[in-house]
Amino acid sequence: MTDATVGPPTEKFYFHLYRMKTAASVLQEMMVKMGEIPDYECISKSGPQHQMTFEYRCKALGFVVTAAARSKKEAKQEVAKLMLARLAAAGHPVPPPYGLFSTNKPQQGPAAAAAAAEGGGVSAMRPLEARSHVALLSELCAEYRLAAPQYALLGDEGPPHLRHFTVGARVGDHERRATSTTKKAARQLAAAQLYSYLRENLARVTRDFDEEDALVRAVGKAMDKYSETRDIMNRPNLGQKISEYHLAFPASKDESTLALGREALWSGTQLPAEVRLAAAASALGLQPEWAALDAEGGALAVLRLLPAEPALVFAGRDRAAAAAAALRYLHTVLT
Repeated sequence: MTDATVGPPTEKFYFHLYRMKTAASVLQEMMVKMGEIPDYECISKSGPQHQMTFEYRCKALGFVVTAAARSKKEAKQEVAKLMLARLAAAGHPVPPPYGLFSTNKPQQGPAAAAAAAEGGGVSAMRPLEARSHVALLSELCAEYRLAAPQYALLGDEGPPHLRHFTVGARVGDHERRATSTTKKAARQLAAAQLYSYLRENLARVTRDFDEEDALVRAVGKAMDKYSETRDIMNRPNLGQKISEYHLAFPASKDESTLALGREALWSGTQLPAEVRLAAAASALGLQPEWAALDAEGGALAVLRLLPAEPALVFAGRDRAAAAAAALRYLHTVLT
C-alpha cells in the first residue's frame, strides 16, 4: 500500500537512522576512504575549574574549523559536525544526516580563501571562533539597519540524557539552522552561520565592521541592561529570619499586584494546574521557566518562577505536579 502524502526523507528520519554514528566517527570513516585522517587539536581552555570550556580545532582537506563546548568529548563532536558541514558545502559526499541539510555556500580552498580575505570578505577558512556570534550578529544588524535577528527552537530530538536541539536564526528572508546538544550552543552555531553568510554577501558594505569593537559594545549593553533591571528589592535580605522565609515573596509585591494574583488563583479552579499557574504568575509579574532534572527513578519536572527573591523553585514527577506544588505555595502566601 502506498501513501501519496509521504514525502522525501526528512532530517528527523536520518537522525534516527544514523543515530548510533557520531559526527567524529562519520568524519573519520569519510577521511579514511580518501586516504587521509582529520587532525584534531585542543587549542584552548578557559573558565573556572568547575565550568571549563574547551576549544577544539579540526583540519581536513585544506579546511579549518573550530568549536567550543564544556567537555573535550563534546567539543570534538561539535567541531566534527562543523567540518562535515564545510565539506558538504564544498561538494564532498558527506553521509546523511550531516551532509544533507547544510545551508552553507560552497567553500573555497586555502589560496582562494586568503585572496578573498585580502579583498575584505570573510573567507571560508576563517574558523568559527569561541566568541558570541549572537552578539556579533545583533551588532551587525544594528549598525547597518537590518532587521533584528530572530531565533526559534525548531527541533528537540533524542533521549533525556542526550538531547539534540535545532535552532533557527533569521534576519529578514535569510535563515540558517544548526543542531547541538544544548539550546545555547545551537543558537550560537546558527548565528555564526548567518553572520558569516551576511559578511560574505555584504563584504563591500560591511568592510569597516570591527568585530572586537562590536563585542565590546555588546558587553557594555549587557552590563547596562543588567544594572537597569536589577531591582534593589530583589537583593537577598541578609537579616531575614528563616522562620519568615516564605513571607519574603509577598512582601516584595504591592497590594494591588497581590490582589490580582489572588483573583487569578480563585478563578478558573476547574482549569488544568499549568493554565491556572500561568494566569496567576502573569498577574504577579512572574514568568514560569521549565526544565528537566534526571533523578533516581525517572526525570523530574522543575519549575522556576522568575524573577523572585527568594527563589521560587518547585518540582514534580511531571509538569502538572510541579505546577500544582507552585499553586499550593501561592495559595498559602497570598491567602
